[in-house]
Amino acid sequence: MKKLIAVLLTMNLISLPVAAEDYAEGEVTSEQIMLFTKFEKHKDDVNYSSEQTAFLQSISQPTLVKIFFGQWCHDSQREVPRLIQLFEKANNDNIEVVYYGLDTNKSDEAGLAEANEIKKTPTIIIEQNGQEIGRILEFPAADWPTDIEALFSQ
Repeated sequence: MKKLIAVLLTMNLISLPVAAEDYAEGEVTSEQIMLFTKFEKHKDDVNYSSEQTAFLQSISQPTLVKIFFGQWCHDSQREVPRLIQLFEKANNDNIEVVYYGLDTNKSDEAGLAEANEIKKTPTIIIEQNGQEIGRILEFPAADWPTDIEALFSQ
C-alpha cells in the first residue's frame, strides 16, 4: 500500500510543472505581450522604414486587425513582436489591432478562435466594413508590410 501511495504521489508531482503552465488567453495588450520573455527577445529583430510603413499609414477607412497567437508557439514568439512594431510605427488611428492569446489547443474560452477558424498561430486577419479582406498564417511570404499590402490588392 505504501508503494502505491508513493507511486501515485510521484506521478502527481511529476505532472505539476505541466499543469502549472499558464498561457495568456483571450484579449491581450501589446504591452502585456512584450513582457513575455520569449517575445521580448524579438523586439528588435526588425526596424521598419518609413517606406515600409507608408501603406499602413495611408489606410483611410476603419480597419480591424485581429492577431491570434500562442504564447507557447515559436512562430508567435518571433512574429508577433515584429507585428507590434510594424503597427506601432505606422501609428494610424484608422487601424485597430487586437491580440488574442490561445491555449495549446489553439482555442479560447470565448470561442473566438473557433469562430474565426484558427488552425495555425499566429494568424493575422484583416477586416474592413465587417468583411475579411484576407489573412496570413504563421509568417509572411516576403515580409509583413509587403504581405499585408498584398491582401488589400486581391
